[in-house]
Amino acid sequence: MAQRRLSSVLAMDVAGFSRMMHSGRDELLHALDEIFRSTVRPKVKAHSGRVVKLMGDGAIVEFGSARDAVLCAAEIQERMGSAPAPYDYPERLSLRMGVHAGDVTVSEGDIFGEAVNVAARLEAVAPEGGIFVSKLVTDLAGSGLPVRFRNEGTHRFKNIEEPLQVMSVDASGEDTASEAAGLEKGQDIRFAKSADGVRLAWTAVGNGPPLVRAPAWISRLDMDWRLPLLGHFIRAFSRSNKFIHFDARGNGLSDREVPEISFKAMIEDLRAVFDAAEVERATILGMSQGCAVAAAFAARYPERVSGIVMVGGFPLGRSKRPVKKDQEKASAMQTMLKVGWDDEYPSLRDMMADMIVPLASVEDRRDFAEAMRNMITAEMISSYRKALDEIDVTDILPGIKIPCLVLHCDGDRMHPAEQGRLMASLLPDARLVTYESSSHIPSVNDPCWPLMKSEIERFLGQCATD
Repeated sequence: MAQRRLSSVLAMDVAGFSRMMHSGRDELLHALDEIFRSTVRPKVKAHSGRVVKLMGDGAIVEFGSARDAVLCAAEIQERMGSAPAPYDYPERLSLRMGVHAGDVTVSEGDIFGEAVNVAARLEAVAPEGGIFVSKLVTDLAGSGLPVRFRNEGTHRFKNIEEPLQVMSVDASGEDTASEAAGLEKGQDIRFAKSADGVRLAWTAVGNGPPLVRAPAWISRLDMDWRLPLLGHFIRAFSRSNKFIHFDARGNGLSDREVPEISFKAMIEDLRAVFDAAEVERATILGMSQGCAVAAAFAARYPERVSGIVMVGGFPLGRSKRPVKKDQEKASAMQTMLKVGWDDEYPSLRDMMADMIVPLASVEDRRDFAEAMRNMITAEMISSYRKALDEIDVTDILPGIKIPCLVLHCDGDRMHPAEQGRLMASLLPDARLVTYESSSHIPSVNDPCWPLMKSEIERFLGQCATD
């Protein structure tokens, strides 16, 4: 009797198989047998998969999880590209692979359904030695993989009704979970003291021109590496810069019980970290309210700032915006955060995670929501939210003469793109770049992340040479 279940399907075949059959049939078939015996089957078994069927030059493999399917595909391709090759054939063979997830129908050991069809379509357009996966697979697999994904655009396939967002798998080792673990293990957490005596936990990683992250939302230094909000920013920019960041007052490893939560205090806290890290002049990375903090800091201490990167920023907090609905939302959110911060799933923290990093995997958003409970108390988050809603830097922006890179997603539900445009329009030396995304802060799986990363790298290079 046929059954239905959710599976991740890996389709693979040999690139150029028909051509090679004409030049050496027996040798080719022997090589294929060796590949499946020594490489494919052991890797599939190691990741709890099942070879459903062999099809001359290819195979269909079923997995219970998207994570296992991606890891298995990456490991097979890595082995295929290694030297010496795992087979004896006059020319190196290359596999093409496609991975998709969805319902399959199981009958007499075989599987059928759209997941199989889409995986086969992805495999057919993948480059030699490459892996194409659907965006759904990246969402299900999560971000803690020793691979990264690159956006290959939206594709239409024959007999597939909806267009498909396609990602390729890069297993080169850049931006990997193992790298993150190494950085986390080696971080040296220190404490700065602000003007009113509040202790601020800060750390630095990497070498090169200093890049200081302004205080933004909430964080915790010993968790940030593995969460979808900040970990990929640290890994990406600590390769060429000394990345300095800290937990804002009232949360994380900094003092939790503080005399004041205010925008003014955030500016002075940033100065305290600059001093503690012995940074005379640096580029600042602003994220969310950190953009306004960075701008105010540059206005007060212009000699200490060489440029500002602004991601998802806003010059006006919700309470200061001219629309009454925004003001009402600000008041309601402050109250809701205070009374509902410690709720179990689904909680306000889950809602916040869904709004901040909506394109992170479900698992990563859940981890982020749980981590937020360990970053700040319910009483403090309400006060913190009130301070953010009262931000207004519109008067000071025209006086900031340093270069600024303003980056904003056009579908941002936390702070709309119009706030990014307003920020850029008021700054004398700003360049605005917008992205087609619903993220407030792009996660590593967001298709716009590689584009944003490249923009930031170019800007940092310019600031370093100025």
